[in-house]
Amino acid sequence: MTTLLLLFIDLCRLRGTPQDLPCSHFLMMLTAAGYFAIGLAMSLLELPLGMAILSATVDTLMLAALAWFSLWITGKTPRFTQTYTALAGIGILFGLVAWPLLTFLQGLPEGQSSSLPLLLLGLVIWNIMVIGHILHRALGITMWAASGVALFYMYLSLRVMSTLYIAGT
Repeated sequence: MTTLLLLFIDLCRLRGTPQDLPCSHFLMMLTAAGYFAIGLAMSLLELPLGMAILSATVDTLMLAALAWFSLWITGKTPRFTQTYTALAGIGILFGLVAWPLLTFLQGLPEGQSSSLPLLLLGLVIWNIMVIGHILHRALGITMWAASGVALFYMYLSLRVMSTLYIAGT
């Protein structure tokens, strides 16, 4: 288990590749479940249970769609298992870092300033870079193109999640 954790940490450090992960459907489902769980935990900070489940489900499926669609376009669908495992695994790590920060930020009194939003922005930028790195390695495209895809995905994901938030409140 520590070996897998170190592989995901290496991905976050832009040193590992999705190909370093085992091609295991069980591991893919396990990381997808973990990604869903951390997404649900973060969604519950703002949404009622039903909407939080919907939000986490949509987010998990969007991540799978990103992996599948981008691999399909480049003709590399056999890499789906490792690519989705990598994306979900790093999503878990970023979620585990963001969740306590969001919880603390939500608990701040109205109008009190904090540097946490800047820290969260840095975390989002780092997340985009790591997604770009994974796509770069999985798709065999330039890092610039992969980062553009990652940025577009993050924008689309935030738009969908904000729409769900508005619908849930």
